Amino acid sequence: MLVEDDPSIAELYSMKLRMDGYTVHLAADATTADVIFQQAAPQVVCVDSRLPGSSGRGSAERFAGAGAIVLLLTNDQRSYENPPPGVARSLLKSRTNPGQLSFAIAQLVKGARRP
Repeated sequence: MLVEDDPSIAELYSMKLRMDGYTVHLAADATTADVIFQQAAPQVVCVDSRLPGSSGRGSAERFAGAGAIVLLLTNDQRSYENPPPGVARSLLKSRTNPGQLSFAIAQLVKGARRP
């Protein structure tokens, strides 16, 4: 699942992830993300740290607590260096292109499958 309120970024990232074989559920806010998370139970959740009306950091922490692999996307240096508890990795959006996001997800999923 990709939780991103900027439609152009969401489309760009989701297009690359789909090309790489991932099923992508999009949410533009925390409320929609919570509903999709309950319905789809995604293995990996990429969350923007700033969402309209709420903190993406709080969503990231909830999803990680529920067992998802969570990747935090942020333009805030402090959030990048100090992600919420349980977040597997944080990426600076200003330095991350769709290919790098897909690669990071693949590495996290691969690491989760190790015995």
